[in-house]
Amino acid sequence: MTTPLNLPARQAHLWLVGAGPGDPELLTLKGARALEQAELVLYDSLVHQDVLALAPSHAVKVCVGKRAGQTSTPQALIHDWIEKGARQGLRIVRLKGGDPMVFGRAGEELSFADKLGLPWTYVPGISSGTSLAGLSGIPLTLRGVASSAWLGTATGQDGRLTDDLVQALRTSSTLVVFMGRRRLREIAQHLLHLDKGNLPVAVVSEGSLPQHHTVVRTARQWAVSSDLDQLADPALLVIGEVVHHRLQTHATPLRSIAPTFSHEYQVPHLPQAGKPHVQRLRRV
Repeated sequence: MTTPLNLPARQAHLWLVGAGPGDPELLTLKGARALEQAELVLYDSLVHQDVLALAPSHAVKVCVGKRAGQTSTPQALIHDWIEKGARQGLRIVRLKGGDPMVFGRAGEELSFADKLGLPWTYVPGISSGTSLAGLSGIPLTLRGVASSAWLGTATGQDGRLTDDLVQALRTSSTLVVFMGRRRLREIAQHLLHLDKGNLPVAVVSEGSLPQHHTVVRTARQWAVSSDLDQLADPALLVIGEVVHHRLQTHATPLRSIAPTFSHEYQVPHLPQAGKPHVQRLRRV
């Protein structure tokens, strides 16, 4: 049983921060500010090193990652680290890929903090489930094609395809499947049984990074594919007619955009303001 903390004079705090889908530039400003004041950072293995570099040099950084098919950090050990930092009165950042509230066990860790009496702040991140399809040129919804999107995982606690996924395969919604690469053939076979052999399925790996890779085939092709083990993990599956409408993407790093001009412009004043407000556009 968890014992509530006798918090030190300098009260500890836990920030649960979403690091986004991989690209360090997709971290939120609030997440960056939390990292800048961290004293203990408990981070997942998919967090980009440039994000970790935002933490102070004196901060203790501990990898507590969980990866499919690999040795993972037990949840109990993560709780132990949180409790250890809290009892020392530290500013703790629990840094997770994507958004912690989407398949990130956020509820378990925040519930544990509550039992300790440890105050916490949730900082949302950009979820891979809602961003990687778009970064691959695939709209999750499209007028006349798909009016909804379903986010889910492939495997239930019993080791079988989840009932939710099996039911969702019957709909016209776009399906975004986390941790589904190892179950891709089984998913494709379900689609064949539903007479959806021509439905396209995209497999997106490292979708926000320069080395992103997207493979698109029909369910019929995936069902007999012999190269599934060559697909990189972690991967996201995007299933639905919207994949047929995939657009050509053109990535331009923001750091390459450097205007050489400077310009002043007036903003009409608000009723309570005494004079127009002048702002200056400056070189980025």
